[in-house]
Amino acid sequence: MITGERQILKLLTDEAALLDAGELDSWLSLYDEECRYWIPSEPSQTDPDQHVSIIYDDRTRLTARIARLQSGKEHAQTPFSVTCHQLTNLTVYEHPATNAFCVEAVQVVYEKRPNTELQVLPSRVKWLIRHHALGFRIARKRIDLVDVHRYFENLTFIL
Repeated sequence: MITGERQILKLLTDEAALLDAGELDSWLSLYDEECRYWIPSEPSQTDPDQHVSIIYDDRTRLTARIARLQSGKEHAQTPFSVTCHQLTNLTVYEHPATNAFCVEAVQVVYEKRPNTELQVLPSRVKWLIRHHALGFRIARKRIDLVDVHRYFENLTFIL
C-alpha cells in the first residue's frame, strides 16, 4: 500500500459524501487554492485552453458557482438535485514528477429532481492529490463523461 493511500481514499469518499449532502462549502475545502475542476467535451482533450469544455473552473469560479447555487436564484436547482455518487475501481499511484498522487476511478452520479427522469452519469475520473500542512487536498479533478455526446437535461449541480 502506498503511504497515505488510506487518507487519499478517505478524502475522495468524503468528497462524494459532501456533494450528496449538499455541503458545498465543506466540499470546496477539500480542494487546494490552485485547483482545477475540468469536464472536457471530448475524452481525447489534453489542454482545456485549446478546446471547448463543459466545465473548466479554478477555485474562484468554483466559489462563484457555489455562491450561485446557494443564492436561491439558480432556478435550475430549485429545489436542489438529490445526488448519489458511487466510486469504484479506485487506483492510487505516486506521481513523482509533481510530488503528488494520482487517483483514477469509475464514478457514477445518479441525479434526481422532482418531475424529472433520473439522470445517470457514468464517468472516468482522475484526481491529482497533493499533501498540504492540513492533510491531502485535491489539486485537479478531471471528469470524462462516458456518454459525453448526448443531450444533458441539467448539469447545474456539481459532479
